[in-house]
Amino acid sequence: PKITKSNPKDVKPNSSTRVTAMSKNSKILAAFAISCTLVVGLVNELTKEKIKAQEQLQLQKTLHSIISPERYNNGITNDCIEMTSTYLGTSDTQKGYIARLNNNVQAVAITAIAPDGYNGNIELIIAVNMDESVSGVRVLKHQETPGLGDKIELRKSDWITTFSDKKLLSQNDSRWAVAKENGMFDQFTGATITPRAVIKAVKNAVHYFNSNKANLLTQPNVCNSEALDLIEDEIKPKQSTPTQEKEND
Repeated sequence: PKITKSNPKDVKPNSSTRVTAMSKNSKILAAFAISCTLVVGLVNELTKEKIKAQEQLQLQKTLHSIISPERYNNGITNDCIEMTSTYLGTSDTQKGYIARLNNNVQAVAITAIAPDGYNGNIELIIAVNMDESVSGVRVLKHQETPGLGDKIELRKSDWITTFSDKKLLSQNDSRWAVAKENGMFDQFTGATITPRAVIKAVKNAVHYFNSNKANLLTQPNVCNSEALDLIEDEIKPKQSTPTQEKEND
């Protein structure tokens, strides 16, 4: 009789072999997943402080743009209070950054929300002087339509600067509206909802501060020295040494 030799490749693995292979693959995948998690966690830990420092520097830059640095000599990002009011457009706690000159309050920059923007919330920061006039306003974050509603950004238009030096005569001051509604603020061509939302939010925030400033300024400071330390640590490496300054000259 003819004897047929079996080819090792034709031998099917039994169930125990398959289980062993699956178990091995599972362990490899698990080890890979754990390694990735550890790497991501390590990167986040290493960059966390730098990100915080960059955020504080950006906040300081924004505050300088709405309250002139010559007007105060305290660490403004390190001197803040918390406040909660529907006048600020949200139930979430907002912050007020206090500008002091020789410990005398000059202005307070309040974060607020315009909840009725064309594409959702518009995050603002509004600086109000102690004489109740507006020192300046900037948009922190928005999702308004490019080419239309995004003119609330300073890099797109100077419209946001028109709030500077304005005063709110009363809560019902009708001047705080867009021009087409007989107000003192221009609207955008093809976009009225966005400027109307910002005007309303700034008006409400100014009214809230002016009505409550005596009480607000007695609130405890909720910022700590960590913010100032982060800024200083971020700036130090960028400063030139005396030798470098001489070479640059």
